[in-house]
Amino acid sequence: MREKGSAVYQLFLLALSIYVLCIVFAETFIVSDPEISLVLQRVDLFICLIFLGDFFLNLYTAKSKLTYLKWGWIDLLSSIPLADPLRWGRLARVIRILRFLRTIKSLKILISSIQGSKLQSLTLIIILISFVTFTLCTSLILELERDYSGGINTANDALKWAFLNVMNAKISITQAQSTGGMVITVILNKVGLLLFAYFNAIIVAWLIQKRVESKQSNLSSSNS
Repeated sequence: MREKGSAVYQLFLLALSIYVLCIVFAETFIVSDPEISLVLQRVDLFICLIFLGDFFLNLYTAKSKLTYLKWGWIDLLSSIPLADPLRWGRLARVIRILRFLRTIKSLKILISSIQGSKLQSLTLIIILISFVTFTLCTSLILELERDYSGGINTANDALKWAFLNVMNAKISITQAQSTGGMVITVILNKVGLLLFAYFNAIIVAWLIQKRVESKQSNLSSSNS
């Protein structure tokens, strides 16, 4: 059974799978604060939606639906959020993605595949780094602001605070009072600026390309 998507996309899913397993491990064995656990559960829910989308995409495009479901049912069950025994089924997803990557005959071919889609690779890397940074900062701010009365006390407060800082919205943002919280604020602001600049550059490049193609098409028409 072949997975849908390029090697770059599969590497992205692999990174998400490993990351969400780390979240499950941390929530189960390390985190004791219920609000931080709730943040991790919200992140897990978001990643589950990505995995569910990938499952239905693979199912829809599979030549044989029954053949895909021989392994795909594990993906479906492990993508159900808030079901602790099933969440560890994501180990099977990691194994399957590694198997897909192994079908790429050599590391050289894998590297050439990534180099052949530099824009996609860079976009997925930036999204992944931004997402991981957002998750860590949202969890850390609850711990750092625990002894302060700044208004960041619940998972919803932290998620809203982190999102508004990524958006660089200065209105209605509760200011972090701890030194670590101020550092996290700067980090999230920089992540937001990076995302804005990157996707703005993509849009500008796309518009320029379309304009060049339009001019070339007009020249070709006038010459003929």
